Amino acid sequence: MRALIIRPSALGDTLLLAPALYQIADNAKVSLLGRKPGIDFLKPLLLDSIDYEKGGWHTLFFEQPHCKDLSLPDVDTVICFLSDPSGSLKKGLRKCLKNIPIFSFPPFPQRQEKNHVALYLASCLKKAGLPINPEKSIDEAQRRPLLGEGKPSRSEGTIVLHPGSGSKKKVYSPEFWLNLIRNKDFGISYKWILLLGPAEEKCDQIISKELSDIEIEIIHSPHKDRLLSLLKKASLYIGHDSGITHLAAMLGTRTICLFKNSDPLQWAPLGTDVTIILYPTPLQVIYKKIKDELSKV
Repeated sequence: MRALIIRPSALGDTLLLAPALYQIADNAKVSLLGRKPGIDFLKPLLLDSIDYEKGGWHTLFFEQPHCKDLSLPDVDTVICFLSDPSGSLKKGLRKCLKNIPIFSFPPFPQRQEKNHVALYLASCLKKAGLPINPEKSIDEAQRRPLLGEGKPSRSEGTIVLHPGSGSKKKVYSPEFWLNLIRNKDFGISYKWILLLGPAEEKCDQIISKELSDIEIEIIHSPHKDRLLSLLKKASLYIGHDSGITHLAAMLGTRTICLFKNSDPLQWAPLGTDVTIILYPTPLQVIYKKIKDELSKV
């Protein structure tokens, strides 16, 4: 079976396709039309990854889509995860794909459904005819690293912190991270790495100024390969509900996820060793959880 999945989403939203893709990899050939960098991390599970930002894919919403300009793969079915209230996307796909079956689903489950987003995506793929057991796919995602080859090395004795997220409502304050870093006495010497991206500009300015006397490495927007290397070798990763947190969990890295203003029932990172901390949790309780996790190393 050959399928085209259309999901041009942010990193974390794209990665939550991984449980389904992992399970069907041997029985279906899947091409994914989405956005970087998410599609790049999922390449091992795909026949092909296609960048939605290139090649005129937005014209599918036009009255007359540019079908000849699109590199449409040879598929048996198309599954879309896009908001399309007017039905213009489905009409555009129908004009370009003729008789190929097209299945359209909302990009996310309803908030009141309380289903994990990865389970929702897998269930939609099953409805579209793909050979998948949605519940089993989630169980597998919690038992083995979906995106890592073997177990993470954890050879560098590092703790990786990522104080960012795609939504400001999800993040703890810069002061929280400063307090966490300044009181980083866990009885064992670890190298601390702080990951910062464009979204953390304000946090970057505060942290760079306040931590000038602290021994910590600050890395800005690392390349994909370097990011993978950092996460695979980390003894522990700490971050918010974010794309990089989902990536760390799926690589098998020991992960602590700080939840604020999002529901872990729907968005919990899927991995072999994930600890969820709900807001607000006292800093001293978080210290204890970090110590508990490090004692497992």
